[in-house]
Amino acid sequence: MVMKHAGVYYRVSTDRQDLASQQSAVKAWIEALSPEKRPETLTEFKDHGLSGKNSQRPAYQALLRAAFERKIDTILVYRLDRLSRNATEAIQTLLTLDQAGVGFISVSQAVLNLGLDNPFRRTMLAAFSEIAEIERDTIVGRVKQGLEAAKKRGVVFGRPKSTTNEQLIAIQTLRAEGLSFAKIAERLSMPATTIKHLVKKEQERLIAKEES
Repeated sequence: MVMKHAGVYYRVSTDRQDLASQQSAVKAWIEALSPEKRPETLTEFKDHGLSGKNSQRPAYQALLRAAFERKIDTILVYRLDRLSRNATEAIQTLLTLDQAGVGFISVSQAVLNLGLDNPFRRTMLAAFSEIAEIERDTIVGRVKQGLEAAKKRGVVFGRPKSTTNEQLIAIQTLRAEGLSFAKIAERLSMPATTIKHLVKKEQERLIAKEES
């Protein structure tokens, strides 16, 4: 099965950068394909001045919606880090796309050709899945150790007057483990609304720090 409807995702971290080099590379890659392998339709998704660590990028979210709604069958990027700066998140995204039957191709990284016609696609995705599982196990271990260490230091998990660093780390690691806000609230005995607010504020802080 070859790609028929491709979505191309472009991203630059600052408004001072442009997308020209990424666009040229993708165009050259497509033109190098034999005519029967070129996509019938090509939809572009562009994020300007946004960090790859920000998963709420408008064009990125639109890209994923198009993929899950099967409006596109393959995602093209210049490099994997255009999709996400977080390696673990990127791998999880690739696995989720695969479950939806959507291919992925990084035009400048041949090893990341997960196109639907790649005979080694399943083997590569199995390796990515194993990496993701190892990372999840590592995170779970760190969460447990962190919570135990925090409790020994007298940290009380509940409705805090002010959030401690230990509490924020616990929230972040549990989120990375894949727990919902409701589950984290139950685990830490904190209101889900408070947890959502803390996660949002921390994301805003990290984005501001990276772009400063």
